[in-house]
Amino acid sequence: MENKINYKTLLDFSKGRYSYNEYLDIKNWFTNVRNDVEVEEQLFNQWQEFSDSTNTKSLHSIFEKIQYNILLEEKKNEKGKSIWQYYRQVAAILIPLIAISASLYFFTKPSQTTAQAWSEINVPEGARIEFLLPDSTSGWLNSGAKLKYNAEFTRHRKVELTGEAFFKVKHRENSDFTVGVNDMDIKVLGTQFNVSAYANETVTEVVLKEGKVEIEGKTATFNQVLHPGEKISYNHEKNSLNKLAVDANISSAWTNGYLVIDDEPLAQAAKKLERWYGVEIAIQDEVLKNFRFKATFQEETLDEVLRYIAITTPISYKIETRDHNSSGVLKKKQVVLKLKQ
Repeated sequence: MENKINYKTLLDFSKGRYSYNEYLDIKNWFTNVRNDVEVEEQLFNQWQEFSDSTNTKSLHSIFEKIQYNILLEEKKNEKGKSIWQYYRQVAAILIPLIAISASLYFFTKPSQTTAQAWSEINVPEGARIEFLLPDSTSGWLNSGAKLKYNAEFTRHRKVELTGEAFFKVKHRENSDFTVGVNDMDIKVLGTQFNVSAYANETVTEVVLKEGKVEIEGKTATFNQVLHPGEKISYNHEKNSLNKLAVDANISSAWTNGYLVIDDEPLAQAAKKLERWYGVEIAIQDEVLKNFRFKATFQEETLDEVLRYIAITTPISYKIETRDHNSSGVLKKKQVVLKLKQ
């Protein structure tokens, strides 16, 4: 290679071990080649001289990781250009993520032919994080969500999701992208959509913002195509499927730090509040569960939100004193809602 970048430098870069100058050299080399195929061919020809075990499959994986690290560095540089905006995002969304580094881990899962590297992102309750996949697909994960994906994103790109996520899928020729949740597979080419599929909820929802997705049932037989501004809701307890027109911006407002309660019964709104603030809410009077609410919050504290609800409805609330469990760890904050006397 003309710029004297050797195979060891590239391999170290794919593993995240590099200096800033090495990053600039590698980025420059990738920028000046004509296409991805040419890059992989040059890497393969060079690395064959050093190792007989190199194959196109492992090489493609390393190539994807090099691209991924370049994208991460670019993202860092972009944030540096607008430091004020960055710190506002930290204050509004990311402060609850002090422990997020402990929730991002990698593990291997053996396959029939070779060990495949998998990555898993776990989001603590009360937090939201932005993610970037090796193929440049990006998005957000909501409180309590889990995203699992194979590090080798090649022809068939598939991720497994529990919880809520917003995806901006990178279109790639001859490469499909599938989001698998408990009830369905969501197949896309290049699009933006929101998925809500929490394990403790009876309804799975998909809202399409841009592009087109095909949804295929797993626990029930159905096949649907979504167009922009459409939502599918599947209730696995009732085995019912509904499709309707919606404002797609509302479903993804959480990615910008907005908590939206869109004409929802209190029972449903309480689940959102539990995830958003990492608390447990007990509704003591059954009649309250059907009270409906419509509101949008940004950066309000839990107490401020509860105060608003208490003003607009005949509800009183109490935030209980937090106790320690048997291990000495503080339990979740407990909130009790009941009818005003």
